[in-house]
Amino acid sequence: MAQEAFVLVVDDDPLILDLVSMRLEAAGYNVTTASDAWQEVIQAQALRLGLVITDVQMPGFGTGIDAYKRLRQLSPNLPIIFMTGMKLDDVKSHLPNPPDPRVRLLGKPINFDELRQMIKDLTGLDRPL
Repeated sequence: MAQEAFVLVVDDDPLILDLVSMRLEAAGYNVTTASDAWQEVIQAQALRLGLVITDVQMPGFGTGIDAYKRLRQLSPNLPIIFMTGMKLDDVKSHLPNPPDPRVRLLGKPINFDELRQMIKDLTGLDRPL
């Protein structure tokens, strides 16, 4: 992920959105946020993104899975981390098979050590969160 690229954090819960974005910013990442899947897709079209960290279930335009499908049309190699309070197996059943190597699933509450490892795996960057 290029240094100037943004990490887009998407969640309809403002507390989670703030917590994740503040931890990433404190680690030196350029962060932008959205609160629904529609804004997620719009920002992906407008900004140079290096990573998307998105909730799965959100009200409005659609789910994080819907946004993922659109993002794959725009940028097939964009790394995406799904955050979810759902059972991870339930989310996996909605993703393409075979699994997308550029996607990771992170349960809520968020374990920031796991998030750090996922970011490292997907982008090569390793910064303490």
